[in-house]
Amino acid sequence: MFRYDDLIKEVDLFCRHGIETGTVGESELKQRIPYIFVGKKNGKYMIVQGAMHAREHLTALLVVCLAKHLVKNTRLPLDGGIYFIPMTNPDGVRLCQEGVGFIADKQRKSNLLTINGGSDFTLWKANADGVDLNVNFDAHWAEGVQNGYYKSACNYVGKCPFSAAETRALRDFTERLRPLVTLSYHLKGEEIYWEFGQKSHRRLRDKRYAEAISKYTGYPLVTLKGSVGGYKDWCIERFKIPAYTIEVGSDRFEHPFPYSQLSVILRQNLDLPRKLLNTVIRDRDRLADSGLDALYE
Repeated sequence: MFRYDDLIKEVDLFCRHGIETGTVGESELKQRIPYIFVGKKNGKYMIVQGAMHAREHLTALLVVCLAKHLVKNTRLPLDGGIYFIPMTNPDGVRLCQEGVGFIADKQRKSNLLTINGGSDFTLWKANADGVDLNVNFDAHWAEGVQNGYYKSACNYVGKCPFSAAETRALRDFTERLRPLVTLSYHLKGEEIYWEFGQKSHRRLRDKRYAEAISKYTGYPLVTLKGSVGGYKDWCIERFKIPAYTIEVGSDRFEHPFPYSQLSVILRQNLDLPRKLLNTVIRDRDRLADSGLDALYE
């Protein structure tokens, strides 16, 4: 099992080997949300994030492995830079793996036990405040079919968009970087989500990239009606960029998802971030040279 302490050790190891690391921001419980940067500092960036949902902590290890792949294979051309954020929801992951024991606030402990209906948090998805981070972004917030309006293990939208410390941190980080594309890893289903109201040229562009992702991973594209308020959704609406949610891992397995499947998932996704970013950059550069880049604004 990949824990928050394991992530901090991995980040320190990257740092000791001269790889840039840093902090996106802090969680509700003031734990840092680290990033690992690989590539060029040329303003052409991608964000790859995982473990937004607590019980999907295997995706944190996946994102670390994707970063390691690029560090170890420096001869692979990378036209921009990738910010890897392995664990967007560190409080939730710790809650899922450790229960409430690590939380100092007795009232918070009691509230969480009540919300959860017991001490087994292995299926918990939310943060330490009972907010589902992937419905807390300002993209048709609280209009989803499965949205909940009370603190819960999953689906609670929060008091307002960006009410959670984690979503505010990721929002501010993304605003500063202005990435060209984002990739969010979730678990499970082996599916790709790419739509959020894009029209005309942007829709054709984003679907074309999605089809390339599908060809690389072997996962089908899925249209999901009534799903709103996610990071992907916000990136598409806010920045007019391609953004994707990839659900890794076969539905044959139940949560807690077995780590024995990591090698399969890694093989399906190993070089995807680099290939996707390079394609997006080269397409944009080609359009800029032809004077057609305004089509995607």
